[in-house]
Amino acid sequence: MNLTTLLKIAGQHSLSNVKLSEWRSLLLALLLAITIASLMAVLGERIEQTLQRQGSALLGADLVLSNSRPLSDKTLSMAEEMALEHTSVTQIASMANQGDNFVLVSVRALSAPYPRGQITLDQPTQTELPKLGEAWAEQGVFERLKLEPGDKLTLGSTEFILTHIVIASPDRGRGFISFNPQIIINQSDLQSTELLGPGSRVHYRQLFSGDAQQIAQLETYLQENKQTGEQITSLKSEEGQQNSALMKASSYLRLGALFALLIAAMTIFLSLRRFTQSQSKRAALLKSLGVSNRQLLLMYLAQLGYAWLLCSLVGIVLAVILEASGLQLLNELLPQPIPTAAFTTYLTGPALGIAIIVTLGLPNLLLLQESTPTQLFQNQPSPLKWGGKLPYLCAFIVLLLFTSSYLNSLWLTLSLTLSLLILGSLLGWLGAFIAQWSSKRLSKHHPLGQMLVSRMQQQQRWYRIQIPVICLLFALLSINLVALNDLFSRWQEQLPENTPDHFLINIQDWEKPEVETLLTAQQIDNQLWPIYRGRLSKVNGQPLAEALTPEQLEQPSLKRELNLTATEQFPAHNELISGQWNSSQSVSIEQKLASELGLTLGDSVTFDIAGREASAEITSIRSVRWDSFQPNFYYIFSPDILEPYSPSYLTSFYLGDKSAEVSRSLLQQFPTLTLIDVRQILSQLQTLLSKLSLLSSLLMLLTTASGLVLLYVTLTQELEQRRHENALLLTLGASQKQCKQLDRLEMGLIGGISGVLAVIISEVSLWPIHQQLLNLSPVLHPILWCLLPILSSGLFILIGHFSHRQQSLSQSYQTLASR
Repeated sequence: MNLTTLLKIAGQHSLSNVKLSEWRSLLLALLLAITIASLMAVLGERIEQTLQRQGSALLGADLVLSNSRPLSDKTLSMAEEMALEHTSVTQIASMANQGDNFVLVSVRALSAPYPRGQITLDQPTQTELPKLGEAWAEQGVFERLKLEPGDKLTLGSTEFILTHIVIASPDRGRGFISFNPQIIINQSDLQSTELLGPGSRVHYRQLFSGDAQQIAQLETYLQENKQTGEQITSLKSEEGQQNSALMKASSYLRLGALFALLIAAMTIFLSLRRFTQSQSKRAALLKSLGVSNRQLLLMYLAQLGYAWLLCSLVGIVLAVILEASGLQLLNELLPQPIPTAAFTTYLTGPALGIAIIVTLGLPNLLLLQESTPTQLFQNQPSPLKWGGKLPYLCAFIVLLLFTSSYLNSLWLTLSLTLSLLILGSLLGWLGAFIAQWSSKRLSKHHPLGQMLVSRMQQQQRWYRIQIPVICLLFALLSINLVALNDLFSRWQEQLPENTPDHFLINIQDWEKPEVETLLTAQQIDNQLWPIYRGRLSKVNGQPLAEALTPEQLEQPSLKRELNLTATEQFPAHNELISGQWNSSQSVSIEQKLASELGLTLGDSVTFDIAGREASAEITSIRSVRWDSFQPNFYYIFSPDILEPYSPSYLTSFYLGDKSAEVSRSLLQQFPTLTLIDVRQILSQLQTLLSKLSLLSSLLMLLTTASGLVLLYVTLTQELEQRRHENALLLTLGASQKQCKQLDRLEMGLIGGISGVLAVIISEVSLWPIHQQLLNLSPVLHPILWCLLPILSSGLFILIGHFSHRQQSLSQSYQTLASR
């Protein structure tokens, strides 16, 4: 038989196989696996590229070197040698005025256009920088000083003409200074303003962009030669609230895709086994007609190849359609146009599909080579030999590699996969034991109890194989749903209804009483937090260079002044991890910082505050949610420690519809204060969550579809086996009603046991997922313990009810004869 004939016969068999339920389930599972893999790969790549481009535009460059001291020109010379684009930015907080009206602004002096992104103005201009003597300002400057384009404004000793309104611009800077209304001037005008005098709060930056390899080379050089106070910022470190949420959601999407793929792989495996068993007689017939083992293997591999080719073509088309739908949901959140994905990315699904088919299908196909003519007269497939299990190991390794690529975490991949496999194997034996034990207890209280015990004893081997499969199915669906629910519920907890939407900073001590009076009159609940600027100088009385390791000395908080505060009451939006909240001679430290610096309870820290030292003992460690829109601090002192120092004050509050009225009153009465409006950020986050929820629901739907197919494949064969057993019971005198009740008892019991064991697997697996992938604190889920066993038991009873086919006595004889 030549190859052409062999392929033709394989094609004919593929068409005839459509009549087989196991072949249809194989095609559906393979189609879902290819579609989901391609969809998630393409979506992930396009969203990642978009975020990278967006981050580069917001940052103004690919790499930024910054310091509160003037930067060396050596780095600029090196950038020129590497043909990198670059510019220098000097940013300073200052008062701007027009007559008797003053406003606190952030002045940015530019020496050249930004390497990445661009400044968007109200009217187009041919110049990329303000001309000498001119300034561009944001709308807030015009509103607070009641100015129009063409009016003059004074910065320090120099008067500027405001020529344009800045709509958007890159590189706003970091910290609270970045929230001040911004003014952009030419670097050549900065000296004439005389703003760079003693005591001025100035920040210097050098921005670079270019080839990724050259940027990486420059970053390595800067890291190795970093000077005191210098900070290096790249796209990886520049993640705002929206990018952080997108990255977390992207992690969930990869996780959901993984679960869908695992379910699809399990379905493909079971479908292939059933298909192989159903083909044993056909294989025996072909061998009796002279087909060799090699030709037989190639013939069935060709059938799988046809199935893979069909599912790949349809799967890629479906992935493209679903990709367009998913991106449409995120259309308002991502800058346009969205970069296209590489063509090879669309082949991720087909590549995974062929890997699963070959590794999971080959051991089953090898069984067909063991077919003999005697199998034409019996229905017993050849047993799987130990040597045939080697491909299963290859399949496990392939799935492990794909899992790592999806989750970007080898440790999470290993912990999750091994926990699922080990727990599945152990719980298979445990489930079979519980099923037998429960049936014996039930036999004392039900008339069909002894028949149930007999069936449980006969089906121990099936339970040890199938209960883990069903448990893993329910566990994967539960993990997927719970992870989605926890992800969005935790975000909603961080953004409750009255989340502060305004921050008020730079409140001086003499302004505090009047500010409190104004806020109280507006019925605004607030707490004014004292702010002290200080730098950590000693640990346990030793200089940092002696007390800390070289790695700990690289912690960013050691290279700058921190905002410190003092209070007697524990902050409601923090969580006490260890120690006690003392009210005197103590300090509380944030958990992550304490871990990175190796600080524990009982250690003492010394801060340099305005040239004087302040020391305190660490008596408590707190966890802080930095994205809660509440004032948060690394260190909180008892008031007696910082009493000798003069603070400014910070507060946050919710204004809602009263924003315009209260803002106007505050700025008119206290023009030197800085009022930060974050309503736009909150609105963007709420929109982001709703869009991502829809996108995640789409993936959940695909995962559920995979699960239903797997459940169908798993139970179909067993229900067929029950048909033969019920036929035997009918011939022995049992009634149709008793057979039906027996099936319901068994299905309900197995479903309940599988549900309980699935909850155990879910809780164990959710622990590393919450900690490592979603960055959430692990918690137990009582509702899962209550609902999953009931739902799984009810589902099994329902399937048993609809699949139970009544047989007459004569039909029972025919069923037994066909057996």
